[in-house]
Amino acid sequence: MYENRREAAAACDYEGTAASHHSKIAIEYAREGECRKAWKLADTARIAATCAMQAHDALWELAGEDMTEEEFNAFEKAEIGFMDAGKAEKAAAAAVEKLNAKRRVHPDLAELCESTGTSVEGIETLMKYYTETCGWQEDRAIEHIKRLFADGTIEALKMIK
Repeated sequence: MYENRREAAAACDYEGTAASHHSKIAIEYAREGECRKAWKLADTARIAATCAMQAHDALWELAGEDMTEEEFNAFEKAEIGFMDAGKAEKAAAAAVEKLNAKRRVHPDLAELCESTGTSVEGIETLMKYYTETCGWQEDRAIEHIKRLFADGTIEALKMIK
């Protein structure tokens, strides 16, 4: 694929930089809850990281342990880009999970979870307890949980953890 060390090192540098760049933006989108944009950029980062690692392997085949400092820096940049792409994919997946979790509970409860840093999973557990174990109607359970947020009970329960 690469005819010489210079070409392989240049590809490591270029593709590694691209992977890291796209990963950084993907992570920012994930933090903002922009799942589609986060995944698109994480996918782009993964493609660049794959190319970077192909160049990385070629550079190793061509130079082995006798790399120049510039070649080694490019070699390392490919590895960093590869790791950054993994971080971007994890951030995008977490953003999707967070979005899906919000959809599993009533919007009012999801908003309360978001504003107080409460896990949606904990509120799902409370809903299940009230509706399945206690036999309450969903509306009654939602109103009760809202009161638990309002009177500080949810915050107190989070402290027990």
